[in-house]
Amino acid sequence: MKICIAVLLFFISTLVNASNFTAVKLPNSKYLTETPSITVALPSSYATNSTKRYPVLYVLDGELNGELVKGMLHRLHLSNGSYEHIIVGITTNNRLRDFAPTVNKDPRGPVGEGGGGDHFLDFMEEELIPKINSDYRTSNFNVLAGHSVAGLLVIHSFQSRPKLFQSHLAFSPAVWWGARETSEATKKYVKSKKTIQNYLYMGIGDEGGEMREVYDSLAQTIMRNRHLDLKLQLDEFDNDSHDFTMAVGLYNALRGLFHYQQQQGI
Repeated sequence: MKICIAVLLFFISTLVNASNFTAVKLPNSKYLTETPSITVALPSSYATNSTKRYPVLYVLDGELNGELVKGMLHRLHLSNGSYEHIIVGITTNNRLRDFAPTVNKDPRGPVGEGGGGDHFLDFMEEELIPKINSDYRTSNFNVLAGHSVAGLLVIHSFQSRPKLFQSHLAFSPAVWWGARETSEATKKYVKSKKTIQNYLYMGIGDEGGEMREVYDSLAQTIMRNRHLDLKLQLDEFDNDSHDFTMAVGLYNALRGLFHYQQQQGI
């Protein structure tokens, strides 16, 4: 049933406001060998409310997931269940290269792949976000969302650059990647005495074996060491496959984001 609802939402989102996404031209990146494709969707009130500033939701794999996020946010906003956001879709031609923070040396996976995650975050911090802030009326609240290996980059950003994004949405994050460096670094981070003011959403589907073991270990460590200023929401969708976890978890993720933004006075 959840899958049917998720699929229906996907098709609705591709029909509603699809034309609102427009391409953004960026110069060649200093940090990446290949500049990603960037698209932007503006809130419905953007043209009529010329003084309002908006939080920005950066969606990795934007070509695949941007319309889904746009449709869900729009529907929630109509029912006073979400703030309006500027949505930035980011699409790369090589997800493993750009999203995985470390190079994989485990023979069970694609050996030699990955390692560009920090370069990609450099691109976002130094080039993309300043461009969006310059061209659009943005607030100082940024959200990063991603699924699978893109979710791995979300978790890496959460622990390595905690002030770059004020909220992180990770759907089935591939924390099993490589030597589990991102998972271990995140555990160390949440165990530290550092201030963690953020909203973190993580969801998992019916993934099993080592992938689920590593994820569960990370989730449990975050729960045990959660700071009062870290809002955490975890979901388990045991009847839904890896490919659907972003669709089925998006409602909960965005509702949790809204509650966190209300608490922060956004």
